[in-house]
Amino acid sequence: MPNNEIMKLNFKFFRFHINNGTQAIGGNTNVVTNIKEPMKKVITIFLFLCFFSCVEQKKKEINTVENSTTSKSNFDLIEIFETNKTKFNTDTFELNEHSTDRGELTVFHSSKVNYLVLDVWLYGETGKLNYTYWTDKEFKFKFIKQVKYVYDKPYYEDNFKIDTITNYLSYSNPEIKLFDKDKNEITDKRMIETKAKELNSFFNDVTRGIEIIK
Repeated sequence: MPNNEIMKLNFKFFRFHINNGTQAIGGNTNVVTNIKEPMKKVITIFLFLCFFSCVEQKKKEINTVENSTTSKSNFDLIEIFETNKTKFNTDTFELNEHSTDRGELTVFHSSKVNYLVLDVWLYGETGKLNYTYWTDKEFKFKFIKQVKYVYDKPYYEDNFKIDTITNYLSYSNPEIKLFDKDKNEITDKRMIETKAKELNSFFNDVTRGIEIIK
C-alpha cells in the first residue's frame, strides 16, 4: 500500500447481540464468535460476587452509623435539635404556680420527626432551673439535660454570683446513664436512681393537666 494512501474505516453501525450463547458484531462485515459455557459461568459468578460485596458494604455502613449514635449516649440529640430548632412548631404554657417568680414550658413538635422536646424554665429569687426533655411521642424519655443556676444571694441585690450545676441523663432501655457537666459518666447507682426519680417526678408535675400536641 502506498505511503500517501490512508485506509479509512467506515462503520455504518455497531451492534452487540447475545443470543443462545453467540456474540455478533455488525458493520460492513459480520463476525460471529462462540462463547463457551465455562466463560458464561465465570461471568455469572463474578456478577454474584460483586452484588454480595455491595450488600456487605452497605451493612457495614449501617452498623457504623448505629454504633456511632450509641457511643455518643444520645448527646447528638442536642446538636440535631439546635440545628433544626426553627423547623419545629411550638406551644408555650405558663408554669407560674411552680415558681416564686414565673415559669414556662415550651413544647417543640413536628410531624416530620418521631420525638418531642419539652423545655422548662423556672425562675426564683435565688436561682433558676432549665430542664430539657427529649421524649418519643408516648413521652418515654430519650435524653434529659438538667441545668441549675444557683445565686449566692437574691438576684435583685447587687453583684450576686451564679454557680451552674449541669447533669445529663441518657435512656437506653433498660439502662439509664448519668453524666456530669463535662459529659463524664457517673456510675454511682444510688445517684443515678435518685436523679432519675427526681427528673421523672419533676416532669410529671409540670406537665400535669397540660394537653400536649404530638
